[in-house]
Amino acid sequence: MKNLLIILLVSVAAFGQHADTLQTRLFAFTPVNWQVDKINGVAVGLGLSLTIQDRDPVVVNGFNLEINPLTPLIVLFLDPERIGNDSITATVNGLHISTGGFMRNAKLNGLGISVYNIGMESNGLSITGLYNVSKVMNGLHISGIANSAETTGRGLFIAGFNYAGDFGGMMLGGCNRADYFKGVSLGVANISYKEMTGVQIGLFNRTKKCRGLQIGLWNINEKRSLPFINW
Repeated sequence: MKNLLIILLVSVAAFGQHADTLQTRLFAFTPVNWQVDKINGVAVGLGLSLTIQDRDPVVVNGFNLEINPLTPLIVLFLDPERIGNDSITATVNGLHISTGGFMRNAKLNGLGISVYNIGMESNGLSITGLYNVSKVMNGLHISGIANSAETTGRGLFIAGFNYAGDFGGMMLGGCNRADYFKGVSLGVANISYKEMTGVQIGLFNRTKKCRGLQIGLWNINEKRSLPFINW
């Protein structure tokens, strides 16, 4: 019992010492020093994604500017689907501008402008040159190639390819896909793998279960396959 008490006292003291050393700053360079857990102002540097993972989450309230010289290599060799995303280690509330982008474990609330975004959650307005891949996406998301909400998407997605596990709102693109879709899907091809509630408008429309209207050159649902209009 005595040894157990000593261990508990040492653990509490160590935790208290660690908590006391955490700092809030108005300005910080990224990757962030382990002592800094909150930036109420401006963060500038190579990127929050380079901050070590086994530490307290970092929160930026304000402006996060990232200049990543390795972006061309990352774009060539990075597979967004193979990057783990089990927890949030960095959150930006405000404006995020990057010559690269987040690489998982990040949450954005506000306006994000970047070459790519691979995050846990994206809320607000995001503009990416290549792709935006997040577990959860809410708001307006515009990408040059693809938007992908792995679990849930709400709002307006505009890209060459759009996907969401469970989507509500509007998709505008070349190919729009979702497992469960509620809203309006406008594209060359619109596909709902499980259920569509709303309207699909395109050259080719397909859904496993239709609760709405399909308008296009060829339309397929569980009831029938028809040209022009299906329901």
